[in-house]
Amino acid sequence: MARILLTGIAVLDIINRVPHYPQEDEELRAIGQRRSLGGNAANTAALLAELGHEAWLCATLGDDPASVEIEHRLQARSVNTQALQHVADGQAPTSFVTLNAANGSRTIVHWRDLPELSATHFLDLPLEQFDAFHFEGRNVDELIRMLQGLEGRRVDQPVSIEIEKPRPGIEALFPLADVLIVSRAFARARGFDTAPALLDWLAPQSRAALIVVPWGEAGAWARTREGRALHEPALAVDSVVDTLGAGDSFNAGLLDALAGGASAEEAVQRANRLAGLKVRQEGFAGLAARFREETA
Repeated sequence: MARILLTGIAVLDIINRVPHYPQEDEELRAIGQRRSLGGNAANTAALLAELGHEAWLCATLGDDPASVEIEHRLQARSVNTQALQHVADGQAPTSFVTLNAANGSRTIVHWRDLPELSATHFLDLPLEQFDAFHFEGRNVDELIRMLQGLEGRRVDQPVSIEIEKPRPGIEALFPLADVLIVSRAFARARGFDTAPALLDWLAPQSRAALIVVPWGEAGAWARTREGRALHEPALAVDSVVDTLGAGDSFNAGLLDALAGGASAEEAVQRANRLAGLKVRQEGFAGLAARFREETA
């Protein structure tokens, strides 16, 4: 198994499960509430750790009780927390999630009052000891510094970057990834209604060996550096229970497969399967074990 450093954010999710999405000014009683680890990189790291990898998370946390809770939740799921950057007097990012029991949709209100991760902190880590690197596409200027510093210290360890939101300057990251994962939300924000159209636009801007565009229930599209296109259907899901973290699960399935030497087709298939299994259940408990059983 691989030693993987994931860089991004860790969040405390406070999730209210409701029978339907509330109308404006409606008073609605939740039918359940839970607190959970959140954040793209944090969720992906936790799943990779549960799949047997040595997953390290590089993110910022404060020194408040919620930050302590997040770190404990990471450790409970076997994520190595030595690379965390602690900010004095900082408060943990928090997402308040409304989970609609009628259709599994999640609506997120995110609160953040914490500095982004610094490139200096990242570059002080023992980067040579990792087998692979994964980054959330955020904090673009600092992330470019991280990637430029990493370039002179890695041999051939792959770098994957997730592009989820259309942040200013985000296109500068496209040429810096070996594996580029680009969301449907980003595609639509850029005016693309289909994954193949987005891939046509991305390909000339990227040197990635693999560009992947997950498209929810329609499956995922991908293109290799040689120009070979592929599409893998999503896992059939009779009842959508909880879509929160489905994208993070897709990323974990993809990175797990690629770390094991899988082909592009197999990697996207496994990513779709893990994401599909995720939306069938609430939360992450037992997800990695179920995935291992089904793909053994």
